[in-house]
Amino acid sequence: VGGDAKNDTKEGKPRFAYVTNGVASFWTIASKGVIAAGNKLGVNTDVLMPAEGIADQKRMIEDLITRGVQGIAVSPIDAENQVDLLNQAAEKTRLITHDSDAPKANRLVYIGMDNYTAGRMCGELIREALPKGGKVMLFIGRLEQDNARRRRQGVIDALLGRSVDPSRFDPADQVLEGR
Repeated sequence: VGGDAKNDTKEGKPRFAYVTNGVASFWTIASKGVIAAGNKLGVNTDVLMPAEGIADQKRMIEDLITRGVQGIAVSPIDAENQVDLLNQAAEKTRLITHDSDAPKANRLVYIGMDNYTAGRMCGELIREALPKGGKVMLFIGRLEQDNARRRRQGVIDALLGRSVDPSRFDPADQVLEGR
């Protein structure tokens, strides 16, 4: 499984990296779990949070490939445009995606929720909270992220009473009206 890594170890322990899609309190909390799990499993862990967006995340992943870490867990910022980079990482080490998937990349597995279904569930809760309808505004961090795009679409589809279609995408610059 991508076993070409150069054995970047410290104290004889394998090294794994957890790369987030930005800097946020959510990731600070998650990093504590990553470090605790690394200690429990006897591996070194690096948590990297790209403050400067996709260029920063790209640089971090390239550096991890060069260092030869034994595994990378990444939440891709723009999966559609990072396939080549992620495939380079998958050729050299064990690559998984978390939180936001990159289904076209050669990652081993995606760890996270079905974001479209989660969005639909949220949309249903909004419909329950507003039984007579109303205006709803969605605030999305980055629409280029797979998880954000799918969650948003799930909310919209549920609010509009649409059929399930995770491949649907309503452009962000539209006002949508319905039920």
